[in-house]
Amino acid sequence: MTTLAPSRPPVNVPGTDLPAHGTASAAMAELLPTPSTPTATKIAFVGVGLKMHFVWADACKAYWEAVDVFKSTVKGTPIEVVAPEEPFEDPGDVLAAVDQLFAEGVRGIVLFHGSYTAGEIASQLARWLVDHPMPLLSWAFPESTGGRLTANSLCCQNFVLNAMKRLDITYQWMFQPIDSPVASAELGRFARSVRARARLIQGKALMVGAGRVPGFYDAECDELAVMKRFGLRYDRLDLMEVMKHGEHFDAGGVAKVRQALTAEPGCGFNNVPDEQADDTIRLALATLDLAAAGGHIGCSIRCWPTLWDHYSCAADGALTLINDQGLPAADENDMLGLLSMLSMHLLHEGHTLPTLMDISLLDAERNRLGFWHCGGSATRLVRAGTAYETRRHSIMENADEETAVGLLVEALLATGPVTVTRYLSPDGAKAFTFEGDIRESPMAFRGSYAECEPADATADQVMGTILDHGMDHHWIIGRGRFAEDLALLNHWLGVTPLQVSNPGDCRGLSHH
Repeated sequence: MTTLAPSRPPVNVPGTDLPAHGTASAAMAELLPTPSTPTATKIAFVGVGLKMHFVWADACKAYWEAVDVFKSTVKGTPIEVVAPEEPFEDPGDVLAAVDQLFAEGVRGIVLFHGSYTAGEIASQLARWLVDHPMPLLSWAFPESTGGRLTANSLCCQNFVLNAMKRLDITYQWMFQPIDSPVASAELGRFARSVRARARLIQGKALMVGAGRVPGFYDAECDELAVMKRFGLRYDRLDLMEVMKHGEHFDAGGVAKVRQALTAEPGCGFNNVPDEQADDTIRLALATLDLAAAGGHIGCSIRCWPTLWDHYSCAADGALTLINDQGLPAADENDMLGLLSMLSMHLLHEGHTLPTLMDISLLDAERNRLGFWHCGGSATRLVRAGTAYETRRHSIMENADEETAVGLLVEALLATGPVTVTRYLSPDGAKAFTFEGDIRESPMAFRGSYAECEPADATADQVMGTILDHGMDHHWIIGRGRFAEDLALLNHWLGVTPLQVSNPGDCRGLSHH
């Protein structure tokens, strides 16, 4: 794999331009347990060299300078850097060290080439990685010219990665000066991807409702294939059990949440009967409570038709409240949609605020894709200067307000840079990702709505590629541009990226 050095500076830190809390978050928090804080992720920084040919003190000096750069890069994040006292030259010592580090919970390795090393270090470390697969970043650095070789770091990297490749080890490499801003940026990206991968592997998601929505074939996935590739497990809870759990919450507390959502200045309109709103709020509270008790890192809700037919309730408002509380929540029990949300959420510790949408408008002349869903987006995403509306469902029963039920939140979504992605059915083995910007626009359709101008391709090229490949119909929008972070995470997971391939003009052919 070639180095994934940044091609441009970050556009923004995801989510920092949005409110830190949802409209009803404080009222919800009063009724829920305090969220647990995930433990830090440990990453080993291992140096190698050879005393026979190069000055060992120089190799150690470069090693500790590099360690300090890594520690400085991840300072203030939930990453713990574990660094042995000096570089290794003996393969037995390396294996003993990584065995101990693995036992201590290390989930990724930076391999620093302080100087040229023994070939057995390369082969035996690669063999160890066969049995202990984890992300590996190989780092070599330039050296001064005009005299003798002081480290031969680049050749060492070449030497070591030959063995890694021949043993089918997945790795990332960079050749950068120790004090390079590019090196620091790449170390940060590596750390984020290691932590996201580790949390996916150890994680489980909650499915509220036992199966997919009727006819939503792309919302279902091959669970065993997902478990094998991503590690993520899905736990299913019957909708009746969750709704019953919601009855335990105090009526006064539920009413306080309703008032915070529907009677505050941020809400410009409300036509939802209190009873319907309270049922939706109880669904949100029950899902959050059960997810916390089960240690789930995300959830999905089956929603229709069961909620409509048997509970006079809509999932959309519940999803809004759940997403506002920081638990990624997908509509229509979209299992791979939730997995796509989780990849964004975990890479940036919740700041990307992922939301699930359909692409319901293509305006090739204006180079816009219109993203829409009935509701479900966090109130934190509401566009500045606009108000959201709490309504009965705009699609339910052809919008007949006598029979339609609520609660759902309708709003224009915040403008600014975004990343759009999707792990594709049935197994998440392929993904399609693009970056863009949410632009100012009117609300083309009632619901959650935003118009995106793609960054590196035209709107009709992006949509043409989606249609050529027959991709899934739900897409996840996250705040900020971080496609390169997703690409690195997917590299560790063995996910194949699909590239924009359609020439545009709103026509195309199927691809296999």
